[in-house]
Amino acid sequence: MARAHASNLALALTLALFAVPGCASEFETQLAEAERLRTEAADAGYEWLETAKLLEQAREAAANGNLDDATALVEKARFQAVMAIEQAEREADAWRKRVVR
Repeated sequence: MARAHASNLALALTLALFAVPGCASEFETQLAEAERLRTEAADAGYEWLETAKLLEQAREAAANGNLDDATALVEKARFQAVMAIEQAEREADAWRKRVVR
């Protein structure tokens, strides 16, 4: 009984979150951008290990109605993705300096 109540409460909080104008759509936009950057890093072969996990945790936090934590997790994942992309760009030319001549 308590478990059903907790599930109903989580659902109600999630629905309330999406009822607040701008909150959910802003979070979804940030999440989509972080996911796009993660994919770009992965395509370059430089995705960091934690980035996808952070995005999953952000989705879970949002589903549980904890938008502040969800947003912080998305920001951290976005930062990691941007750093991974920059790493890939640096390494695209840096390897030449390490080749023995």
